[in-house]
Amino acid sequence: MTLFFIAEGDAGISGPAVGCGDSAISVTSQTVTYTDPVEGALRTLLANHAAHIGQSGLRNALADARLTVDSVDRSGTTTTAHLSGTLSLAGECDIPRVEQQLLLTAQQAAGTPVAITINGKTLTEALSLK
Repeated sequence: MTLFFIAEGDAGISGPAVGCGDSAISVTSQTVTYTDPVEGALRTLLANHAAHIGQSGLRNALADARLTVDSVDRSGTTTTAHLSGTLSLAGECDIPRVEQQLLLTAQQAAGTPVAITINGKTLTEALSLK
């Protein structure tokens, strides 16, 4: 399964560009069997509370988050992952980092775009500093 972490200051060279001059980098994780691949990928990502991924230099912007996957709904071509819990952001640069770690991991598992809600709010609303 593929999970995404952050290469700070990489400026989109090694993976998709993320705000604040970072890149999202895919990392292959051990395969975990779940009924739904999106649920499995997100649960695996959210279970990792290490701030840095081994010796790779990659950062986990979700390290301090305490989120759980409540459900994954599929309706036609739309997939929505519903999460609940608390996010802990270390500043406004963590907003695009967290967003891309969640979205890219879920989309890689689904093979299609995925919407994410946290505590009933859209991901954008949940990540708003307002």
